[in-house]
Amino acid sequence: MAAAGMAGCGASDSPGDANRLAWKFRTGDVLPVCPAVFGDGSGEITIYAGSHDRNLYALTVGGKLKWKFATGDFVHGSPTVDGAGNVYFGSFDRNVYALDPSGREIWRFATGDKIESSPALAGGVLYVSSDDGAVYAFDSGTGSVRWKFDTGGKVASSPAIGRDGCICVGSADGHVYAINPDGSLRWKLKTANKVLSSPAVAADGSIYVGSNDGGLYAIDPSGRQLWRFDAGESVFASPAIGSDGTIYVGSMTGRFHAIGPDGREKWNANLRDWVISSAAIGSDGTIYVGSYNHSIYAFDADGRIRWKFKTGKFVFSSPTILPGGLLLVGSDDGFLYALHTDSQCLAGSPWPKFRRTPSNDANQPYTRSGDAANAHVHVARPH
Repeated sequence: MAAAGMAGCGASDSPGDANRLAWKFRTGDVLPVCPAVFGDGSGEITIYAGSHDRNLYALTVGGKLKWKFATGDFVHGSPTVDGAGNVYFGSFDRNVYALDPSGREIWRFATGDKIESSPALAGGVLYVSSDDGAVYAFDSGTGSVRWKFDTGGKVASSPAIGRDGCICVGSADGHVYAINPDGSLRWKLKTANKVLSSPAVAADGSIYVGSNDGGLYAIDPSGRQLWRFDAGESVFASPAIGSDGTIYVGSMTGRFHAIGPDGREKWNANLRDWVISSAAIGSDGTIYVGSYNHSIYAFDADGRIRWKFKTGKFVFSSPTILPGGLLLVGSDDGFLYALHTDSQCLAGSPWPKFRRTPSNDANQPYTRSGDAANAHVHVARPH
């Protein structure tokens, strides 16, 4: 449940399903990312989203283009925004980019292979994984490399940061890694196949992550496996965690699962096509997730479909929710969609969406329940 009096989290109207669409913005190719959102405190909101047309876009909350920045290849991972409005992201052109709020390049760094993942950010340090098999720690202001940690396979998994600063990430070598803030190995846990899913971190430090062996793994902060839930086929999606500890994740079977903190399934829904999208949880308990069947779904906490919205192609993108109830999600049809919802904002849970916050920092430490899940964003519902 969201905290009472949450900043920027007011009532939202409840439109009919036919009126869900607030706006859509066309890019030139597949839009696979979870948008990042930043509010500068003056009331101006910027939405950042990348596309396979090689551009990162900055949009107004009404879906109008502010600027775009061209890279040399697909922008596949989701951007991350810091407290000053600087935006960080990777590209298939191998580079990590840092841009200021006007879209001017601050720095870039070339890794050894393409970047499929999304950055994490904490305390002025940017963590980025690359298909060259490494996790990099950068000074976010200058782009200088603090350290580089090598795994045994490509790293398409996006790093997540625990309360103690530990960086968790999966690798195609089949391991889940926990890396200390100084770049040394804390522990690793082996699964039976590639780990391309991105971890989520619970309030007690437990780590949830999927594997291509068909399992969702629960791991305690010391690296001990607590349980494994068999989803039947590869789990590419990143789990979301509800306020009651329920874990929501989809798999390549086409099923979307709700799993208790004890590893027992509460319910599942058969969406009849791949679920690679990671869920977002609203403050009213509604769970939103996309599917390769071209649709975005809204579920209640018991697994009933409240509504669904059809896009023009696969929904690989992971949704996010703005205070005021606007849900943002991309589609392989090249559009970023903004949909009205019945939620007021993101749930005040430890990990309510892919990359945790609207700014996509993937950093577990936060000030008090609810507020940080909606950090940097104060936005009225657009009319």
